[in-house]
Amino acid sequence: TLMRMSLRKSFVWLHVASASTAFCIKPSFVSSALSSPFHQVNNLNRSRSSSELFMSTSNAGLSDIGKVSSKDKRANNGMSSDDKTCWRDKIELSAARARKVRGGNYVQLATVDPQTMEPRCRTVVFRGFLQSSKDTINETSCVMKMITDGRSNKVEEISNRAKNTSDVEPRTAEMVWWFSKSSEQYRIRGRLAFVGGGDFENDKDELLSLARKQQWGNLSDMAREQFYWKNPGTSYESQAEVPLGGRDDDGKVLPPPNNFLLMLLYPKRVDYLRLTDNFRQIDELDSDTWSWERVNP
Repeated sequence: TLMRMSLRKSFVWLHVASASTAFCIKPSFVSSALSSPFHQVNNLNRSRSSSELFMSTSNAGLSDIGKVSSKDKRANNGMSSDDKTCWRDKIELSAARARKVRGGNYVQLATVDPQTMEPRCRTVVFRGFLQSSKDTINETSCVMKMITDGRSNKVEEISNRAKNTSDVEPRTAEMVWWFSKSSEQYRIRGRLAFVGGGDFENDKDELLSLARKQQWGNLSDMAREQFYWKNPGTSYESQAEVPLGGRDDDGKVLPPPNNFLLMLLYPKRVDYLRLTDNFRQIDELDSDTWSWERVNP
């Protein structure tokens, strides 16, 4: 039996002679300085793995378009079982799949500067849905919680736009939530409201004030400290001493400062897109009832 090594498209075929320890390797592919052909095979395989990894990461997102497995697709005119559900049910499943993904609860929130009419967008952390006493899916069961600093631009943009415009919904904002694990996107438009500081209409609502207090207590020590920092966006100065962890000398969590705000998004319209099979759905709230329709992607 003769031994032969050939290289085609990064695949190596190796035949070893049983009667001889000599190896016949084509010089154009393998350096004669390396005595072991197995060393060459391992290096070639490593190079191939690295190339595939680079290609897979560089095409992330593009490769998801139109990609659907038979496991995820159920027989019902080519639609999966969750295609006839409200966005609220869909996003619960999306969030559950992304629970272990680092940054899976980061969302983008866009507002408009009322002075320049330019868009403003930033990343915030979604902190769950506001608890509702109703079992049905309506406006109150879909309220999305976030937090912000009362001194931030987004608060001023929403508040000033409400004062200086005749828009029907002057407090409108839009959230984008992308789920990389399932290749799904939610564009959620609605009314933005704040709780805290004594300057907002919701501050007198006992349930919302309680939700704000609970959210403050749920924050990490480091997150609470940020609300004692100097005004955001101004020229840099070294930070003054802040209460360590937002706690008193006995280690108890301090009451939330006035600039700590619970930020609520009341969705009115949701545009859902799933890239794996190009399924798109529009949900709209009318008279406290959600309706939805499949549309062209």
